Amino acid sequence: MGAPRVTPQEVIKMQQLYRELGNYAAVGRKLGRSGSTVAKYVKMQGVPQALRIAVENLMQKGEV
Repeated sequence: MGAPRVTPQEVIKMQQLYRELGNYAAVGRKLGRSGSTVAKYVKMQGVPQALRIAVENLMQKGEV
């Protein structure tokens, strides 16, 4: 079994930490994810549309 799925809240946290730390690997170490996983979700490339929409909705509501 692989790593647990990335949640919308975790994507937002990745983006926030990346703005602070400026390094995918550093964010990955903090969150227990790989740097490549962090890069994928910070850039939002290859991310399922449902997750993209959930992240956008949370950000608009200011819930995170």
